[in-house]
Amino acid sequence: MRFAGLALAAVCALTLFTGLDSVGLVDWREARDAQVAREMIARHEILTPLFGYARHLEKPAPAYAPEALVQLATRGTPETSRRLRAAFAVVLIVLTGSIGAHMFGVRAGVLAAVVLATSLVVPMAVRTDGTQLLASVLAWVGVAGFADAQFGRRRGGMARLLVAWVALAATLAVAGPLPALWPVGGWALYLLLARAREDWNRILLPAGLVLMAGIALPWYGAMFERHGTAFLAHVPFFPYAVEARGPWWTSPVLVVSFLVVGFFPWSTLLPGALTHAATWWLRVLRLPVLGRAGDQRHDPIQREIREEGAAHFFVACMAAALAPLVLYPGPPLTAALPALPAAALLCGRMLDHLFEDATRLVVPVRNAAFMLALVGTVGAVLVATVGPRIGEAEADLRLLATVVFATSWLPLLAHLAGRRTLAAMALALPVTIGTPIVQLRLLPRMEDWLNTRAVAAAFERVAPPGAVLVLDEAPRPSLRWYAPANLVPARELEAAIAAHRARDGLTYLAFRPFNERRVASRTGGPLEIVLRTPTLVLARVHPIAP
Repeated sequence: MRFAGLALAAVCALTLFTGLDSVGLVDWREARDAQVAREMIARHEILTPLFGYARHLEKPAPAYAPEALVQLATRGTPETSRRLRAAFAVVLIVLTGSIGAHMFGVRAGVLAAVVLATSLVVPMAVRTDGTQLLASVLAWVGVAGFADAQFGRRRGGMARLLVAWVALAATLAVAGPLPALWPVGGWALYLLLARAREDWNRILLPAGLVLMAGIALPWYGAMFERHGTAFLAHVPFFPYAVEARGPWWTSPVLVVSFLVVGFFPWSTLLPGALTHAATWWLRVLRLPVLGRAGDQRHDPIQREIREEGAAHFFVACMAAALAPLVLYPGPPLTAALPALPAAALLCGRMLDHLFEDATRLVVPVRNAAFMLALVGTVGAVLVATVGPRIGEAEADLRLLATVVFATSWLPLLAHLAGRRTLAAMALALPVTIGTPIVQLRLLPRMEDWLNTRAVAAAFERVAPPGAVLVLDEAPRPSLRWYAPANLVPARELEAAIAAHRARDGLTYLAFRPFNERRVASRTGGPLEIVLRTPTLVLARVHPIAP
């Protein structure tokens, strides 16, 4: 473990900081958050989030504070905002490692940090969901305080509990009630399952909830006074309150699929880690011992009881962190991020035991290696199949498919060679190697699929000053960002084309590719295509010759 810190730093550099400036702001979430922050700055608005200069009740206004500060400091360059989000991710990873080191030992903590850093959803959140990253950091500060009160040291416990409750209050102010309350739910679920009635007062729950309310309610009260029940209807679903709601019966499937995909490739090891959380590891007779584990930290039986209790607590936290996905309307994959540190801690504990005695963990490592080989093969075939349909990125998709296929089979090959520890650690390779390929090669080739920067640049290049861009629907967030002036959504396309001719006598028009035939039939004149991208077509309408 001498070079563990350097290895973790290298992994974070590859997965979180590589290629942050390779593409512009991505639709929808990243570009929309940047545009909301820009409009709040322009209107000097500190209470109500604005999008299209209308109220936007997706999440609390403090959630946009980091983006607004970056824009004020750097004039809105997206790579600087992504560096800040990457820094949030590093804090979450280090915090997870610190919790693991305190509860399970230093090696388990380092392994848990590596597991989290090489999970699929973490670099995705750096690109698209800074609010969930910040909320996850704050929520896990709260979890760390609760875990320390339940299983950890006695000295300084009140100060750590105060920090935990202040962090949860900040989560309530930044992301809403569900992200702030799931740590309390995880702790309560653990005590219910453990039947530990005597521990209900250990985290000072009533005082903590009062503190949360005192810190966060001023903004909520001001918003209720300004917007009334319309605001209250959105509060339970922060920070995803404006998304379209899917059928209710899909929620349980969504929870499982988000955990499996978001925690890839370590989700292949997670079933074994969950089973291992209930397994007595020490090869000694298990005797009932009364008292807190922290009182006899040098007693191996007491330490094992403490670690097993902490593992059960993290299982409860993972379940509680996934529960909000059932309530969110149309959550993104990054909504599963709060559950991933718990899953990483469970995997880190199991990997630590694997280093101690690999022969006792042959079955879960073998199952994980076989499952990753299967899933990686299917994923590689799907990626290679999609390649010809995205011509400009076909070569990079083939490269990605090759890397995914090769790295997914390496753990199984190592296991068959009898190198079980190496097989388990090789699970990190698909994301560690695949992420830089995606960031540096694939995303730049696919930028026209991800945002409308090329359309905005083409419009600025060909249109005369002051020209209006008519759209047949509401503009995408990236178009608002890159072409903020003179965007006119048109309900009546024919009237808008006639009313918004530029100085050169032409009307500039943008629409989605599948609407091209309908738009061409309603323009009232020849339609010249200026630029065609997969997400938006830029055209101009010539007047009908007399």
